[in-house]
Parts: sequence; structure tokens; C-alpha cells
Amino acid sequence: MGGYRILALDGGGVRGVVTAVLLERLLEVVPSLISMTDLLAGTSSGGILALGLAGGLSPTQLRRLYERKGQAIFHDSRRPFAAEVGQRPTAAYDNVALCRELKNSLGETIRLMDLHKQVLVPACELDNEAADPWERTWRPKLFHNLPDSEDADRLVYRVALYTSAAPMYFPSVDGFIDGGVYANNPSMAAVAHAVRARLEAATPSLQELRLLSLGSGSVGRYIPGKRHDWGSTHWLGAGLLDLMNDASMAITDFQCRQILRDRYFRFAPLLPMDKPILLDESARLPELVDYAEHLDLSELAAWLQENW
Repeated sequence: MGGYRILALDGGGVRGVVTAVLLERLLEVVPSLISMTDLLAGTSSGGILALGLAGGLSPTQLRRLYERKGQAIFHDSRRPFAAEVGQRPTAAYDNVALCRELKNSLGETIRLMDLHKQVLVPACELDNEAADPWERTWRPKLFHNLPDSEDADRLVYRVALYTSAAPMYFPSVDGFIDGGVYANNPSMAAVAHAVRARLEAATPSLQELRLLSLGSGSVGRYIPGKRHDWGSTHWLGAGLLDLMNDASMAITDFQCRQILRDRYFRFAPLLPMDKPILLDESARLPELVDYAEHLDLSELAAWLQENW
């Protein structure tokens, strides 16, 4: 089957282990899933997965990274992050352990140009340092190794640090923060990049695209009531950041469905309402693994066998 295949992986902190387990299981159904993928896109935790897969790591190896190193990365013994929104003067965690494990797993000298697959990894640049003060601003930054990339020499582990530098969780890195502030679901960014220059002979058309988008286990949230006359503290405590993140992912899903129709499949499992697992709850990784191992993948597997 011809076409151009994109595998897009959401962010999600420790919930990225769900994506790794899903990929393990899907490879049993479609062994060529990764090898036939033309573009791996991932944000934050999903960006780490995408870069690892592009570098030749297996989903099992990436799963073990979460299981064995998750608690070292989220090493702080203070109260859960969500309980202290707006109360900490510094990030909840330093990124020393994260940097060390990314170097060990992705390689200290490997560059984007050295990867076996094309990748697209969103981050956000806090200051473009433009000489013209009217043009100086923060901006989205999509790191990639596609043709004509200006990022080819970027070290893979540094890009992984950029895309996973979630504000309030980790400090910024080299002036970059987590791409999840605008593209926690990187699907639409991947589609746009794949067709960005239709005049190029190697660029696929929309009809040629196949897109599989994997979520990492979302948490059902809502705010009851019809009127909320709240200030910043109350909104943050009620989950404003989660609301904005979920809404961003939902609109991306809508756009992809409208454009690609049945050439697009989104699998975004919903975590049990009685067991919401936060992005930094590394102690609950075994629960996430068990959850992912028992999800029904029959509809997704059928789509892959027909479209991939």
C-alpha cells in the first residue's frame, strides 16, 4: 500500500508509558508499524518517544525508561504538583535526572540528522532575540530533520529536553519550553509540515496521507455551574491549564478528522474517573502499564491493517 504515513504521539508526562505499551501491543498486530512510518511526530513525553523510535529504540526499551527511571526523574518528595499551583517560586523539579537519562537513552552526540526516521518535535522559544525590537517575541518552534531543515545539527537529547520542559514542572532549557503549550497533540503540525511545499516532487498530497494519533491517557475533567466570577488563583486551582490543553488537543482532532476523514485514526483512551493520574505521579506507573495492557485495540488494529 502506498501513501505517506505519520505517527503522532501526545504529551503526557509519566502517562507516556501508556503510549509505549500501546506501541508494543500494536507491533504484534502490525510488525511493520514503525518501519513503514514516514514521519514520527511527538510532543513533550511523546517527543521523547518519537525521538527514541527514530533513533532505533523499541517501544519496549522506551517503556523500561519510564518504569525504571520515572521516579528518579520526578524525584521531589513534596506534595503532588497540582496541590501547589501558584504557590511555588521555582519549578517543581530540576531536570538533572531527566537530562542524564535522555543522554543515556538517546545518545550524547547523536544529532537529528543521524536519526533513521524523519521526526517533528514541537517546543516553544521564549525569545527569538530579533534585532528589531518590534519583531522580538516568543514563538512556536518545530524541530525536525525533514529536507531543508535548519535543525539538522541539533543534539537529539537537547531537543528532547526542550520539548519536555513543561512550565512549572521543569525549568526552561536554552530558552525553550514544552511544545505542549500549543501542540500537545502534534498531529496537525505534522500534516502541515508534510504538505508545506506541494511544488516539491517528494511532498505528499493530502490524499496520500495516513495519520495515526495516539493519546497517552486523558483525565476527564469538568467545571460545573453556569457562571464563574473567578480570579487567577481560583481558575488555576480549578484546572484552567488542563482545560486549555484538552481544548487544544480536541480542536486538533477535529481539524484532522475534517481534512483526512477515514485516512485518520485517533486513539485517546480515557483514564478511569476514580483514578486520575497526574503527569508527575511516577509511583503509579504500574497502574498505567496495567491499564494500557488491557485496553481494547480491536478497532484500531482493524484500521491499521486496512490503512497502514
